[in-house]
Amino acid sequence: MNSLIYIIFSVFSYVIIGFILKKYFKLSYKITSKFDFLSFNILLPLALITYFWQIEFPKNDILLILVSFFGSGMLVFLIGFQVGNLIFKYKTDDNALLGLSSCFGNSVALGIPLMHSLLGKLNVMPYMILVLFHGLVHFTYTTVIIEIYRNRSLNLNKKILTTIIGLFKNVVLVGIFIGILLNYTKVMKPLGLMNILNIVSYVALPCVLLSLGFSLAKFNLLFSFKKSIIFTLLKNIIHPLIAFIIVKYVFNLEELLIITVTLASALPIGSQAYYFAFRYDSQKDLISSNIVLSTFLSFFTLSICIILFNF
Repeated sequence: MNSLIYIIFSVFSYVIIGFILKKYFKLSYKITSKFDFLSFNILLPLALITYFWQIEFPKNDILLILVSFFGSGMLVFLIGFQVGNLIFKYKTDDNALLGLSSCFGNSVALGIPLMHSLLGKLNVMPYMILVLFHGLVHFTYTTVIIEIYRNRSLNLNKKILTTIIGLFKNVVLVGIFIGILLNYTKVMKPLGLMNILNIVSYVALPCVLLSLGFSLAKFNLLFSFKKSIIFTLLKNIIHPLIAFIIVKYVFNLEELLIITVTLASALPIGSQAYYFAFRYDSQKDLISSNIVLSTFLSFFTLSICIILFNF
């Protein structure tokens, strides 16, 4: 429990610091915009390249946990999408962003240290596979939906080309692809370069969280709070509940995989969901509020999950 408190606080504290710096120390737009660019377009992609270049791919056949995890995630995405569409009357691209914030979890900054601590090094490999595909799956179809909608006036060939270009403009996806390619082709890892990249990786996620805090200071959180409750409940409660039902009662997998899929699904909304809001300049206030509320609530929801699994 102490490690859980420390991990969640270490994530949440950066957001609070960013909020205070922007709100009460009046950092200029010029400073915060440059910091945003550095965090999202340089540090984060480099961190992703470094991570996926070094990850050790497990040999287990875990197709069923991928289906359980991403099947439940996509179902929750559709629910979040329809909530935005039917209840709040948002546009398709806005709804795609809200769907993403309903199913995309903080699998790296919070998930990796938490799962290592709970499961141990030998048992954490199935989770690492989920991390590997997490961004690739959710980011790709979210980008396709947004790009197709925003370029719907173009003919089919131009629409396809624009969508592909949009995917390659997404530096998060590019970072993941490059990291996987370097890993798969077994490119040598020069010690000096890896030392530098590991330092960059260590700095990147706190910078992204600080940037999120800057954003929160610019928005009326009370205005977004009621809406945030819906998307936070989808991520923190509905997603793990659906995943648990699928992995236990549909596929009847072993206990370790049930625990892995359920806890992975219970992780709070990942800060990279805000990257999409930042990149497409849409729903930044609501998604920022979603992330903060989801992270706060995850202390309780993750704790309940851990207790129920008798850790």
